[in-house]
Amino acid sequence: MSGDPAQSSPDPRLRLMTLAMAGVAVLIAGIQPAVFSLLSPEAQPWNLSIIGAIGLFAAARLGFWQAVGFTGLAIGFKDVNMYLIHGWQPSPLSWPYFIFYAAIGWAFLRRTRSPVQIGTVALSGSLFFFLVSNFACWLQPSLGYERSLEGLGKCYVAAVPFFRGTILGDLAFTGVLFGAYAILSRVYLPTGQTIGIETEEQR
Repeated sequence: MSGDPAQSSPDPRLRLMTLAMAGVAVLIAGIQPAVFSLLSPEAQPWNLSIIGAIGLFAAARLGFWQAVGFTGLAIGFKDVNMYLIHGWQPSPLSWPYFIFYAAIGWAFLRRTRSPVQIGTVALSGSLFFFLVSNFACWLQPSLGYERSLEGLGKCYVAAVPFFRGTILGDLAFTGVLFGAYAILSRVYLPTGQTIGIETEEQR
């Protein structure tokens, strides 16, 4: 299992590249609602989001607190646009849901570049989001679900179409971010540079 070049390379250009990638991803999170609003309701990719991928990527390649910061910016930009476009009030529960991605990215991805491990962790984030967010929906009286296992089951079944969007967004955007990083880091990392040494900041 190889370490991350940004953690061991003394070249500041590599870290700057990583920060720039996370920043671009945050901008994408902000404009997604506006782009999706141009589509018909039938074509809307519900729950397809880059925010979970931002948490995973930033935590793995920059650090946990940097990931929390970028994730928070992404949530903020997204919520502002969702309010302006649809009038939807932001949900404070978005923060713990998406910060979970940062936590598992830091815990499981900061020492690896394995596509299998990255994909597995992304799917774990999707599953967590599905289970916890819809459990919270079941608890909301305004949604009308019975306080029973049957009511909880109906809530999860109703959320399956949205779960497909969550999985697609997490896998696609995580793949793009980590894949682009792997390619671009070869440009910025000096040939023969030793990798696999974790910095104190990442510990």
